[in-house]
Amino acid sequence: MKNLLILTYVLIILNSCEQDQSRTRADKPNQAGKMDSITDPNLFLVPHQAKVMVLGVFHFSNPGLDSYKQKFPFDILQPDRQKELDVLLGKLESYQPTKILLEWNRIKSDSIVNKQFQDYLNGSFKIVDKHDEGYQIGFKLAKKLGHDKVYCSDASAHWFGADLDWDHYDSEGYLKSKGQDEKYFRYGFESFYQLGDSLKAVRSLIEHLTWLNHPKNRLKDHQAYLTSIIEGAGDHYIGADGVARWYRRNLRIFANAYDVASFDKEERLLLIYGAGHVWQLRQFFKDAPDFDYVESNQYLVE
Repeated sequence: MKNLLILTYVLIILNSCEQDQSRTRADKPNQAGKMDSITDPNLFLVPHQAKVMVLGVFHFSNPGLDSYKQKFPFDILQPDRQKELDVLLGKLESYQPTKILLEWNRIKSDSIVNKQFQDYLNGSFKIVDKHDEGYQIGFKLAKKLGHDKVYCSDASAHWFGADLDWDHYDSEGYLKSKGQDEKYFRYGFESFYQLGDSLKAVRSLIEHLTWLNHPKNRLKDHQAYLTSIIEGAGDHYIGADGVARWYRRNLRIFANAYDVASFDKEERLLLIYGAGHVWQLRQFFKDAPDFDYVESNQYLVE
């Protein structure tokens, strides 16, 4: 009988504790609600995600700043190429971009370029002798769509790594001295770049841009930064710092796009950039909650 009384007493205490805990949880609905909102994946969604497309191009007027120097001719001003350009403009028009962002420095060039664009609209600035894709695609498409301005969105990213004698720096010789040359050059990216360079001379503009913008080709181009350009580990880290500089520039481009985008209304951005920028910009836009990324080949192959 004594044991039964003790057992009954213990059960009463446990039941009382459980009721107290239930009342405590019921008294804190706001805290529970707050936790739920933090974990809600929709928390960061704006009224309107901005659609964004990055059209990767080879430079029609190549400044020779890339490590690979173009060897095969291409003249966008030739009559046949202008006809191909018209086809491209028609495909891009169907995307209906609301803002066109160009690979010209925002701080240094935006006011100058937009003065040119206004003069182009009124007929006092001619682009018949200008090869650059900013003029041939950007200006022509913006006029076709009735835009009143274009957006220079590029940005510089100064070198912040080791201070070397760049006039005499021999990358291949350095890698050989470290016994790393076979590892860093085993993929033959130079052949990949030369292939793309040669194909642009024999393909139509649409055919080549479709090939250039295929995600697998953009990934392969990006992988060069994570293999043959990553030299100097354990020493001066010139490769890692060079890749970081490239990321920094593309992050600044992304920041400019974010700045000019509107999320309170329907927005469709089009960035026209050298194809080497596509993979990183694509990554940033796909990861950002405010953007809905559109593959350019969805429109190029139509």
